[in-house]
Amino acid sequence: MRIIAIGASPSAAEPEVPEELTDDDVAAGIDELPDESEGEPERYVAEAPATSAETPQPEEVPAAPAEARVEPPSVESAPGPPAPAAEEFAATEDAVATDDAATARDDAVSLPPDEVSDALDSAPPVSDADAVLQKPPPPVRRPAPPSPTSKRVRGRKRERAPWWEEIFTDDFQRASIRLTDAQVSSEVDFIERSLGVSRGGAVLDLACGAGYHAVELATRGYGVVGFDLSVHQLALASDVAQGRGQKINLLQGDMRDMAFEEMFDGAFCWNTSFGYFEEEKNFNVAERVFKSLRPGGMFLLDVANRDFAAHQSPSQVWFEGDSCVCMDDMSVDFITSRLRVKRSIILDDGTTRECQYSLRLYSLHELGKLLHAVGFRVTEASGHPTTPGVFFGQHSPRIIVLAQRP
Repeated sequence: MRIIAIGASPSAAEPEVPEELTDDDVAAGIDELPDESEGEPERYVAEAPATSAETPQPEEVPAAPAEARVEPPSVESAPGPPAPAAEEFAATEDAVATDDAATARDDAVSLPPDEVSDALDSAPPVSDADAVLQKPPPPVRRPAPPSPTSKRVRGRKRERAPWWEEIFTDDFQRASIRLTDAQVSSEVDFIERSLGVSRGGAVLDLACGAGYHAVELATRGYGVVGFDLSVHQLALASDVAQGRGQKINLLQGDMRDMAFEEMFDGAFCWNTSFGYFEEEKNFNVAERVFKSLRPGGMFLLDVANRDFAAHQSPSQVWFEGDSCVCMDDMSVDFITSRLRVKRSIILDDGTTRECQYSLRLYSLHELGKLLHAVGFRVTEASGHPTTPGVFFGQHSPRIIVLAQRP
């Protein structure tokens, strides 16, 4: 409770009034007030002004609530000593408001999070006055944890394997045109004459597939190594060799990683098994074949003729496979010179399969330039095994190039 003196005798000096008094101090002060007969200065309590001309003895004023504000009495309702000046009330009101605001701020400030407490502990010391006016620092913003959904989305994005690692399945084998034994024997005759390897020599069948030509060469007394990426195709080649009572070496691997060094007297890559990759990789494959041959060894390369395919593009070809009907929808990209094939397979039970693949096609001059850049010397070009040494340009469906390592 706050007691404010609002009047004093003009003939006496104004006594000092404490700013803050407790209820006990108020009671003690009232008891010590002198009588009027002694001529001491009159004192008035702000909360209980006199209503008559005579000044009554002050009475004990009950304690007001903490929230109550002491208001000055009206000058008209209380005759007697003059009211204090307006500046006195204004200064008093400002002091009370300042104290109340400081108390309210002290009560309103709540404890910040742990991060804010650590930040406040590390801050430089401040005075009490500055601490009241200083705003608490903002909470520390931590980066949000990554969303688990984003990981699942990234997990679903898997790079698709290249077509040559997925296409050579049982369905592809059923859709391949099956050569008769007479046709295989005729083509092997062409291969044998072109390579000119003596009986017992080592021959590499690059991308041997099901191994029909490799097994036929083995029956003629050659040491044959079949190299292919597809395990399924190598298993078929093993069955063909066992069926004919022949033993050949079958190696599984990528032709881009082949590391033979002068091991073979001759090598051949048959039935458009060259050109799967980009330009640089195809060139590297030719380089590895060159290194695998002994000096003087021959390399026979069989690919589709770009000029013939471009003249026919786009085209659709229907043919019958093993218990299935197949259709190849083919077109040539004239910018990249790649043949794009979409193969649809209708099986005898009515189900369908689809696969797609793409090959880099070469014209005769492009293929000759590539082999010369590797180090080969091109000796012959044919358009078909039945016409060795004869090439009919865009009318020849195939380019069969014979090149020699010097």
